[in-house]
Amino acid sequence: MALMELGFPGVLLHALPGGGLRWWYPEVLAVICAFFTLYCYLVGPYRERWGLAEGVERRRLYYFMAGLAVMAVSEATPIHFISEEYLFSVHMLQHVLLTMVMAPLLIAGTPPWLVQRALRRPWVMRVMRGLTRPVVTLLAFNIVNAAWHLPYFYQAPLLNHWLHPIQHLVLVATALMMWWPLLSEVPELPRLSYGAQVVYIFLILLVQLPVFAGITFADSVFYEFYAAAPDPWGVSPLEDQQAAGIIMKIGGMAILIYFMGRAFFRWFREEGAVAGGPLRTSGEGSAG
Repeated sequence: MALMELGFPGVLLHALPGGGLRWWYPEVLAVICAFFTLYCYLVGPYRERWGLAEGVERRRLYYFMAGLAVMAVSEATPIHFISEEYLFSVHMLQHVLLTMVMAPLLIAGTPPWLVQRALRRPWVMRVMRGLTRPVVTLLAFNIVNAAWHLPYFYQAPLLNHWLHPIQHLVLVATALMMWWPLLSEVPELPRLSYGAQVVYIFLILLVQLPVFAGITFADSVFYEFYAAAPDPWGVSPLEDQQAAGIIMKIGGMAILIYFMGRAFFRWFREEGAVAGGPLRTSGEGSAG
């Protein structure tokens, strides 16, 4: 019986030895282990050798490990295979995991003193200042994200699998740039003020709307690859595309709105403290 006729159980059977569905990608797991080993060296022996800090905060280790865990889920499990062979929506889920979950976790997990050590080289400082300017990060993330969703560019990694890691690396690189003005703890490359963060996130959400709307509300399938892909789940290509648009917008929007809300309330408290200071001083003077 054909795989499509078997439905989801057929996909599971297809995953058994001799089938085509890959459950794990050991090469990706090896890369993740190498990243973690390098991180442990930098926050351990390297830190001690150069006296960069007394220790590394445990929360940073947890954040970094969580970021690598998200990478493993996205790139080293059947999610990756399904995204390459069956469902556009699962491919979009990969992108949300990498850019909206993994990227901020990796930044939060990197100690500021380690970044400052790298910034001691003048050319590194110049490059990083240019790459982390809010206007640059905003444009880079949104232009790259929109460009990759053009039919030719989006389908190229599906037809040439060696391009898929490159696509994800570019997306992650621009996502790290985008998150930096919101999460930086490095004085040399400071984060935006809370008021500016609110505007910055609003612009990100606004610029993404055309891509989301185009994918979600189109009455035809954008990508011939997924239109011709097997359908073991009984999901039509148009339904799959609509689900992809919803995952793209709702997944990313929920995370960004959380950070927007956090920035707004911190901005509100700061403004309230500034406004309240003179009043308290005036009251104290009158009482005296």
